[in-house]
Amino acid sequence: MKTILLNFISGFKKNYKTVIVAFIIACSLWIVISVLTFDTISNNISGIDITAQPTEYMSQNNLQITSEIMDKVTARIEGKRYDISDLSADDFTAEVDLSSVRSAGTYTLPLKVTSKSNRDLSITQIQPEQLSVTLDEIVSKEFPVVGTADISLPAEYYLDTITASPANITVKGPAGIINKITKVEAKSTLHGNISESKQTGSEILVYGANGQITDGFTLSTDNVTVNIPIFKQKELPLKFTIINAPTNFNSDSLKFKITPETITVAAPDESINNISAFEIGSIDLADITLNTATDTAQETVSYIPIPIPEGYKNLSGISNARIEWDFEGYDKQTFSIPSENITISNKPDNFDVNLITQSLDVTVIGPAESLASIAPSDITANVNLLGVQIHEGSLDVNATVQIKGAKQDCWVSGHYKLTISAALLEDE
Repeated sequence: MKTILLNFISGFKKNYKTVIVAFIIACSLWIVISVLTFDTISNNISGIDITAQPTEYMSQNNLQITSEIMDKVTARIEGKRYDISDLSADDFTAEVDLSSVRSAGTYTLPLKVTSKSNRDLSITQIQPEQLSVTLDEIVSKEFPVVGTADISLPAEYYLDTITASPANITVKGPAGIINKITKVEAKSTLHGNISESKQTGSEILVYGANGQITDGFTLSTDNVTVNIPIFKQKELPLKFTIINAPTNFNSDSLKFKITPETITVAAPDESINNISAFEIGSIDLADITLNTATDTAQETVSYIPIPIPEGYKNLSGISNARIEWDFEGYDKQTFSIPSENITISNKPDNFDVNLITQSLDVTVIGPAESLASIAPSDITANVNLLGVQIHEGSLDVNATVQIKGAKQDCWVSGHYKLTISAALLEDE
């Protein structure tokens, strides 16, 4: 050991200048490395992602951010070189402070950047420091769905109102968007020519006053069926019948004009092809009368409602037919029917039935020439008791009045009753 020490001292004496220089260099290097490694520096960290976490208050009050959030933020940090030199944007988070938000609107809110690491550093600057954020209330609103289809039909077919199923749909989103919605359309996926009713899928389109709205909302369903009802249409002449006319009455003698003469009817199937005229109803012959103040036939009008069967469409839109009778040269006259021309039929066996009415005045309408040839004895009245509830005493019963002779062109106008008496017969 002594030898080693003596050798070191001897060597130092010989090379002390070199050793001193080496020592000075080593100290200098140590100082430089210390300065470079342990000094405080600043760095800009760019590209830090921004998050905006809704607060509990926002969630409870259906508030949602509706504006676009800036993607990135830049932060300036300070710290020891060995602590911060290797940090990147992934080591930091930037968050919008939403704690002050209490209602819908546009706010300028502070940004807060924090480090994910445990490094000893400080954040000295954020760019930008604040962010403009727009919030809106999330609402739901129900809208009717308008069904549409891009189709064409042959000329003899009719397209009824296209409907959608479901008929209504709920749209959810920011109030600013929902309140702008003016129409929700279900557009059929079917295109081209068709000639029968169809049910198809659809594309749902939402519109505002300025055109289509494509995002910012959700729909209660994406599955809407479009109903396309196709009808076969045909123009048909109107037809009616005369009822309660005597068998000897010549219905062809009545002249009239019907308005409209035809209507266009749409049927849900092809059955309308087998119909040549549209029956609208009937007119009681006894209800046809002269309506002029002078009792001279000028113009008499009747009206018949135009009934449309369920499932059919009256494309003409006319609900009543006007029957204008041509009674040129017609007149009316009152006749008194004698008692011998009044009969009772189908008397019950347990009642003694007799006429109380001994004469009946009736009005007859017809061509003046024909009326002149009619006598009271040509007119008969009959009371048919079949189906009539008979009781003791007197009662009024409907009478059937008609004119004798074949191919009559005159008729009895009005409805008449006769009074009878009934007495219950004692059993033998």
